[in-house]
Amino acid sequence: MRLHILSSRHSAKLFHNLPCHQSLNSGRRTCSRGSLSTLFIQPKRITTFSIKQIKQPAVTMPNLGEPRSLVQIKTADSDDLVRDDEFSDDISCLDHAPATSHGTYLAGTQDDVENLEDYQAGGYHPIHLGDHLGNTGRYHVIHKLGHGGFSTVWLCRDSEEGKYVAVKVLTADISADDLLDLRLRDLDRSAPGAEYINIPKDYFVLEGPNGTHQCLVLTLLGPRVSPRIWVEMQNPGPTLRKFCQQAACGLKFLHQNGLCHGDFRPANILLRLANLDHLSEDEVLSLLGQPEESEVLTESGENLPLSAPRYLVPSTNLLSLGAKYLIEQICIIDFGESFQSSSPPADIGIPEEYLAPEVLIEGGASIGPACDLWALGCTLFEIRRQIPLFYMIPDRDELLAEMVGFFGKLPELWWGQWEARANFFDENIALSHKTEGFKIGSKDKIALDMPEEEHKLLKDLLTKIFTYIPENRLSAAEVIQHDWFKM
Repeated sequence: MRLHILSSRHSAKLFHNLPCHQSLNSGRRTCSRGSLSTLFIQPKRITTFSIKQIKQPAVTMPNLGEPRSLVQIKTADSDDLVRDDEFSDDISCLDHAPATSHGTYLAGTQDDVENLEDYQAGGYHPIHLGDHLGNTGRYHVIHKLGHGGFSTVWLCRDSEEGKYVAVKVLTADISADDLLDLRLRDLDRSAPGAEYINIPKDYFVLEGPNGTHQCLVLTLLGPRVSPRIWVEMQNPGPTLRKFCQQAACGLKFLHQNGLCHGDFRPANILLRLANLDHLSEDEVLSLLGQPEESEVLTESGENLPLSAPRYLVPSTNLLSLGAKYLIEQICIIDFGESFQSSSPPADIGIPEEYLAPEVLIEGGASIGPACDLWALGCTLFEIRRQIPLFYMIPDRDELLAEMVGFFGKLPELWWGQWEARANFFDENIALSHKTEGFKIGSKDKIALDMPEEEHKLLKDLLTKIFTYIPENRLSAAEVIQHDWFKM
């Protein structure tokens, strides 16, 4: 079933920079807590809950003496004066982008392309439009879908099956043993929930000038489920709730197979696309727009090193295909932080706003399936409300303070271990672990207003997920049985 959209006129702008098939580091947006407070769970106070005014220490500027030559560096907040000789290289006279340590530089756009410096031993493999990848050259590269710190992802046409796929080419410092994605191929694809997992279709190894690269052939997918995907939906509530249930089903499938995702969040939950295979490559490119080539040159004017590509390609936006190609089914991607439940890692790379409190307090010793469940709660909230629960939190201590503000005082053992608590709370704080529910402010968009019945059910579900004691959290199997999904 396709998504019902009012209009697709603003699709490209609405979903600008939303990644496909890849979890990318995104910049944070600023937003005042006051404007969001009505969206959050509020704690029920037993005694007076006082938040201290945090005093900012006075900043004393060092005496730099009389500057000889100044370069004005503009930042988002202020203009600072920095001396030329504080830089190791003088870039003021460059007529091109700064060069890499290999003497290469970009002559074209630097927007939405990977770091050219990382085309070196152990890094990216140089790929060009028109290349044929795979053991038999079956995957014809026609555009770029995205990039991350450890891979580039390419839109390819499978010449053997006539289908469009995403080919993810890992950096050479990633070995096959590092890829839990490969273990997904051994799971039962007919089991409930498997349809929500982006299980690789094929796998091959690519030898190149920068080393040996593991390559995954994946289903071609669309945009992420958040933020603001609801804006042009006719009736977003039921659709977003469906996405939430599908996400929980996918996590249940992983946990039942002894796997933890490790980075479970809306950025790694994408919408599926309708079938594009009947379109020719030229027809697809006419919808997406022709790929741009940002030329790579050398400062010396000599030939490029074999490690570097001739050009970089900015990523395309699959929403250019139009709303008719989006369907009401999600798919969970990016298993770079995944692990077996029986062998948890010492650390996980999920952004802190999705990190469970036990890991914030106790560190890696507490990593396990319950971390996925806490992240699931954050994800359900964010998909349904289309805004993160924990938003623009600068550090772990402030994140813990937010948690206490929403869910009550931490267990006594953790409270005692949290050394920075006195920076935020008086020692006589006493909060319950119960929540009053979500308050929907007048500034909310009407499209995201919830009926009172749904409001109460969602509150009940999240309250049972957001428990501080990991073993008391609802399992993914229990989550999908909740009445909120039966409305």
